[in-house]
Amino acid sequence: MSNNGIRYQTMSIVVLVLLVVPLSFFFYFYFLHKTTSSPLKLLPTLSQVSIPNFEFQAHNGKTITQDSLAGKIVIADFFFTTCPGICPRMTSNMKLLQDSIEHNISKFHSPIRLLSHTVNPSIDSLPVLAAFADLNGVNPKMWWMVTGNKDSLYDICINFYKLPAMDLTSTEDSTLAEPFVHSERFVLLDRDGFIRGYYDGTDSASVAQLFQDLIVLDIVNANQDKKKMRESLKR
Repeated sequence: MSNNGIRYQTMSIVVLVLLVVPLSFFFYFYFLHKTTSSPLKLLPTLSQVSIPNFEFQAHNGKTITQDSLAGKIVIADFFFTTCPGICPRMTSNMKLLQDSIEHNISKFHSPIRLLSHTVNPSIDSLPVLAAFADLNGVNPKMWWMVTGNKDSLYDICINFYKLPAMDLTSTEDSTLAEPFVHSERFVLLDRDGFIRGYYDGTDSASVAQLFQDLIVLDIVNANQDKKKMRESLKR
């Protein structure tokens, strides 16, 4: 088989995992919710506090704060545009998530945002991020690539998301292939800003699981809102 054939076969498998399989789970969960009283498997809450106050700048010039995420399900990660290692695969998988969500957007109850933080703000300026976002098909209405104060970016990465981040550019070794240490993890936040899951952003099966857990969170939100509506009508 030619390289193009192998590449096409691989992409077909990825699309199958990221689109068809999660979509089947989507209809399964909604069918279960509407026809039985069986509860959905709830996701654990993995953070003791919700996302703290922050202020970053998105690639489209928009200022992103904690309030920008209020009431939204969020998928977050950390990267840098010149990363030669794991970042291209992470960006590709985040793009597949974006496309999967957009393809099924009418079925979601909750607004969803993707949030990619640079760990190299000295290089990843707004124009650099904007060009990178355009190159990778980022929809700025859903996916924000953000930069900002370096200390603030590393603080939220380490102390809230509980992910590693380290700048090695000040070391004496100038031959480092990747001068910034960061995680390959995608992090799922609920609409209240609490962490509900970690996923390997380089692994298609793990990203597919993220999409399924996103669906579960969305259905839980819909159920909660319906319950509140019923209770308000009884008053």
